[in-house]
Amino acid sequence: MGDMVGLVIRSMVLSFMMSVSCQAFFETTAPRRKLRFGWMEHMIIPAFVAGFMIIAVAKIPPYVLQPVRVVAVLVIVVQIFFQIGIVRNLILSVMFCGTYWIISALFIAVVNVIPAVDYRVAEDLLEPVVDAGFLGLMLLFRFRYQKRVRGLPDIRWGKFGFFSLAGIIVSMTLTAGVMSADAEREAYYARLAAVAGFTMIYVIGFYYMVSLIEKESQVQRLRLVQERIQNQMNLYQGMKQSYEQQRRYQHDFRNQLNCIQGLIGSGQIKEALDYIAGLTGSLRLSEMCVNTNHVVVNVLLNQKYAEAYDKGIAMTMAANDLSGLMISEEDLVTLLGNLLDNAIEACGKLEQNRVIQFKMVLEEGQVILSIRNPVKDPVRIRDNSIVTSKHDKSMHGIGLLNVDSVIRKNGGTSVLQCENGWFSFSAMIPATQ
Repeated sequence: MGDMVGLVIRSMVLSFMMSVSCQAFFETTAPRRKLRFGWMEHMIIPAFVAGFMIIAVAKIPPYVLQPVRVVAVLVIVVQIFFQIGIVRNLILSVMFCGTYWIISALFIAVVNVIPAVDYRVAEDLLEPVVDAGFLGLMLLFRFRYQKRVRGLPDIRWGKFGFFSLAGIIVSMTLTAGVMSADAEREAYYARLAAVAGFTMIYVIGFYYMVSLIEKESQVQRLRLVQERIQNQMNLYQGMKQSYEQQRRYQHDFRNQLNCIQGLIGSGQIKEALDYIAGLTGSLRLSEMCVNTNHVVVNVLLNQKYAEAYDKGIAMTMAANDLSGLMISEEDLVTLLGNLLDNAIEACGKLEQNRVIQFKMVLEEGQVILSIRNPVKDPVRIRDNSIVTSKHDKSMHGIGLLNVDSVIRKNGGTSVLQCENGWFSFSAMIPATQ
């Protein structure tokens, strides 16, 4: 009975260590998923522990299938708690498992060349020592690369699939080779050299992979910054045009009154009325179509409304008093500019039903934002991100990445949907301090 209790405690401790390693690795390489219930976000380690405990008490499968069940646990738990694609999830899980097997093979190879160490004692120490060393390695990885290699949705993780698969196959082969205790001492040294050599190759390959992802992330961040700067320039350009247009109307106001007075004085009443009607129409087009009591929001909405009008796109807007909005001007420009530009671009591809439905209201300290527009072709959405069909995927979706960044920065949540020929974006963002 005491041995059974000790075995259970040992398994739980080892499972907990492995779970912390998992959390450190995947939190460094993938963003957390926003779950419906807040308490579920604290269940990552218990979920990993439960999975590893099931492995510990289950019947041991053939050696070649042992990493399969570990990878299965990783994929399932990570898919639940992290915002990650299934392919990227599988690659990272295989990579995690392969790294663990390499450390195991290296430990066994080192122990085998030490004459004073009994093989049975080494077997008992294998899991605790390897798990402890692996935990330290994952914590070091998190400390070194935290917020640097998380990557972006369009990074092509598939190109590292072969590296991960080859790593786990070779590491398992080496582990199987070094676990036999009846070989000659010279064979132990040869196996140690082989394991050490492959470990060095794996570390160099892993470092190259991480560096490449980091460089791609830096390039993506530069594109995001450029896109934000362009949004700011568009806003300032729109404000400049509005100001210049107002100055022109003020400058011509006296001349227009003199013209109307002259027409009336000469008895040309019909011509005067026609002139006034034309003047009223031009003024109506230049005036603000929506007033939210927020300068930046007003400029953006009226600028995009005028742009949509020029392209024959109807735009319905619902808004209330947004004067209490505490979201920064830069974030508002990024958020509204990208969403409305995407909607206008999508409607521009249609022959009919060219309409954009926009809503932005402030209620109980939350901004409720919604944009709907019809689309020519169905939009594929995966993990709340658009799966682009464009050839140059690295240049597509920059705007939506910026939108997602703004929403997460301000503690909000968003949902993308495409149903019955309509694409919709909706978000809730805390709007007050």
